[in-house]
Amino acid sequence: MAEPDPLNERDGEARLPGARMAAVLAFAPIAALTLWLAGIADDHPWRDATVDLLQTYAALSLAYAAGTRRGVMLAAQDQHRTQPPGIDPLLCLVVLLAAWALLFASPPHVFALLAVAFAAQGAWDAFAVHAGQADARFGRGRISTTLLTVAAMVAAFLATA
Repeated sequence: MAEPDPLNERDGEARLPGARMAAVLAFAPIAALTLWLAGIADDHPWRDATVDLLQTYAALSLAYAAGTRRGVMLAAQDQHRTQPPGIDPLLCLVVLLAAWALLFASPPHVFALLAVAFAAQGAWDAFAVHAGQADARFGRGRISTTLLTVAAMVAAFLATA
């Protein structure tokens, strides 16, 4: 029996075998911290630290998403598949700065703002796929992580409200 080709074709694109696992592993701390936050009492000694950890990790994940988007834009531009990105590099910078600014927001509002920011980033990435600026596999991976992360931020908002 032949060994499976890690770069097998799906929808005309090469698949990256570890990409889905990387997305799951990146979301795991958000899931764990959100579940822990929802399950502990308001007077638990680790509650404030849990809120801080979740807020920090989510803000860093948002900054990483902006950087990933910038990398995808540069790769598409290198392959001459699209026109120069126009305002997109500036928007990546705005998302990055917003992520860092959210480190200084207070709960529960920070989780609502993070949910909106992740949803906006996910929508922006989906539009990039539809405009041909990114591969479909990027869009498939981003939509699932966006939905999960937005749901986690809403749950964190409710747990801290």
